[in-house]
Amino acid sequence: MHQTWTIKPLLQQRAMALAVAGAAAGALAAMFLTSPATAAATGPATSAAPAITPAGTVYSIINLGPDSGGTALLNERGQAAFNSFNYYGGTNGYFDGDRIREIGTLGGSYTEITALNNQGVVVGSSEDGAEHSNVLGFTWTAAGGMRALPGTSVASAQAINDLNYIAGLNSEAGISARAVRWNPGGSITPLGPRPTSLSEASAINQLHVATGFADSASGIINATLWDASGNPTNLGTLGGSRAFGFHINALGEVAGRSDITGNTREIGFFWRRLGGMLPIDGGGPLTDVADLNDRTEAVGYTLRSDERLVAYKWTPTSGLTQLPSLSFRDTVASDINNGGDIVGSAQLPVGQGYASSRAVRWGGVTTPIDLNARLYRAPAGLIVHSGHAINDAGVILANSNAGLVMLRPGTRGTDAPVLGPIATLPRSVQLGQDLTLTVGFVDNSVTQTHKASVVWTDGCPSPAPTVREAAGTGQVTLRHRFCATGFQAVRLRVTDSGGRSTELLQDVMVEDPAQASLSGTGTLRAGTAATGRTTSAAPLRFSLWAPLGGASQRAGAAGVMLNGPFHFRSEQVASVSREGQLARVSGTGRFNGRAGYRFTLEAQDGGSQNGATDRLRVRITHVDATTDTEVVDYDNAAPANLRAATPARDLSAVADGSLALRN
Repeated sequence: MHQTWTIKPLLQQRAMALAVAGAAAGALAAMFLTSPATAAATGPATSAAPAITPAGTVYSIINLGPDSGGTALLNERGQAAFNSFNYYGGTNGYFDGDRIREIGTLGGSYTEITALNNQGVVVGSSEDGAEHSNVLGFTWTAAGGMRALPGTSVASAQAINDLNYIAGLNSEAGISARAVRWNPGGSITPLGPRPTSLSEASAINQLHVATGFADSASGIINATLWDASGNPTNLGTLGGSRAFGFHINALGEVAGRSDITGNTREIGFFWRRLGGMLPIDGGGPLTDVADLNDRTEAVGYTLRSDERLVAYKWTPTSGLTQLPSLSFRDTVASDINNGGDIVGSAQLPVGQGYASSRAVRWGGVTTPIDLNARLYRAPAGLIVHSGHAINDAGVILANSNAGLVMLRPGTRGTDAPVLGPIATLPRSVQLGQDLTLTVGFVDNSVTQTHKASVVWTDGCPSPAPTVREAAGTGQVTLRHRFCATGFQAVRLRVTDSGGRSTELLQDVMVEDPAQASLSGTGTLRAGTAATGRTTSAAPLRFSLWAPLGGASQRAGAAGVMLNGPFHFRSEQVASVSREGQLARVSGTGRFNGRAGYRFTLEAQDGGSQNGATDRLRVRITHVDATTDTEVVDYDNAAPANLRAATPARDLSAVADGSLALRN
């Protein structure tokens, strides 16, 4: 079943990675011809994956775009749509099966993609170019481009079926927004009666039946089903104060999440007319439903009380079955197709965080297959972190250390070069640090030559990239010394002699070690978020650098970048203060590309206190334009009811990294 990977309905699983096996043996380096930005094919350049493929299904690799807390969508025709938020604000694209096309905006600086149907129609929300910009729902096709949907600001198209009926929300006077359906002729059908404050449709099936949620005068938020005429069915909750319908299948069955009685835990639910709402409960503080297929099979994960993540499959007859983990530790199931194949991620028993995880596939309730062992001619150093979506043909979308990739069954991808990661570039570097970076690549043509170009956003001079290659494999070498602090990025393009090119983009934080400052990179562990209404608990990668004292006001000096279930980038750091080994940073920035969000960080450098744990509190909010009330978009400090339920949980501990306060 094709999968939408967004922050709204789903747990956004942790990016999980695996080092790919190296590739075929090369000849001596002396066989290379090396020149600035281009080279002839005269000898092997770098290790790459063996041309002899492992037993079972193998996958060709197609680079799609950066991995920066955006959206990844896959349909049954093997087309994909995606967006990413990065140094350049936001990038997006549509992959037609061979080439990537830019989707663009309605004239402003922001587009969020939320759904893709099997006809290749993309929907979402985008900022227009008006003086006081509006955020409107849109549709996009390769032939017709982007068109605004009728409605008011703020509006968002959240889902689309194959007949081009679109479900989402539209703002309305006196309330935040209400659930609506846009019909192919352009008319709008309100879904249900006017809510007290907010209703939203998150998914729609081919019969135009939609699901989502609606609030009530009592303050309860109920999961809701709307029929083709817009009439509602209140699905209720599992005893708590909130429930959200996130998935609907061809049978009109719904899956989502709900608080339980007392609001002490949030678990999954399944609903159908005969039987009503059933719990999907793994027993821990949180059980999330990632997908529901047309065979009444749901998958997701459970966060246990010991903070382990356990992938599961659920059916009404068999209940919740833990997916085999083999020797892996944490496991997460992200998507299931109608054949019962499941993709997700699993963490190695040794190590922690980003570098110790692998993208996996389960053939039903079977031993997981490490997708990294099934890659055909992978470029050197490629690590596939996590599987996000799988269609009925077995095509997979996955995150890697080279960004979002498509894994297509078989040995033929596209004619464009396949790039590995920008090796040895960390998330944070020091001002003036000399960097020598390499990028491996492969091409399905062994006779083509390649050239490379690079953009360093600090504008400082650097040598031209060099290329070494032979027989369809190669390596680009980059050298640079950053001369400006704050957010920076490197953008690399490799072009073959046939005119096909592939691009890599990686953000980096540049800090000045000579200044008193707060700095750090790392991950807040999965399941630590006590979320706002529309986001979900998930691991969060962070990079930050904030000079202390008057230097913090220097333009471009301080910066905060968060990436995982969402992307956040600070635009203005208004305040930096320090009390002992605790620092506080606050300001404003863009949340998934949208401006006007406030953030507050509280960072504790535990390493300076006899090796204590580093901790980072993150809170992001915005003000609802209609109700003038504060809305919490992300907060990894647990609410009182969750603290009472699980008092031992450390909700701010930094994993896979560290924080440092310099005097």
